[in-house]
Amino acid sequence: MSTPSPAPKSEREFGDPRLESDVADAPQGLTTIGGKGMYLTLFSQIGVMLLVTTLGGALGGDWLDGKLGSRPFGLVFGFIGGFLVGSVGSARLVRRVLATLDLLDSAEAARRQRARIDAERGRAK
Repeated sequence: MSTPSPAPKSEREFGDPRLESDVADAPQGLTTIGGKGMYLTLFSQIGVMLLVTTLGGALGGDWLDGKLGSRPFGLVFGFIGGFLVGSVGSARLVRRVLATLDLLDSAEAARRQRARIDAERGRAK
């Protein structure tokens, strides 16, 4: 006894649209091409932010050590302070990007809902 083969795609396209989900057809957020670019941009910004603040803090602490004559302390505190400033800045950046992506996903979901309602009204006429 053989199992029935699935219906060809052309037959499935004309099924009841309420039973099908368009979520798989339209990727959202970070799964889109632009979203993948946002990953690269976000990680690059985080890396540059951490590098610049940490290096700036270390150099500032070393300069301060040269002026005060307290060799390792200014460097260590500048390094730690720069890293903390960079970490806080990175966390704020990630929070801002995630909020933007949530807004984009909400707008896309609302647009699809309006299109679905318009299509149903068009079929009802």
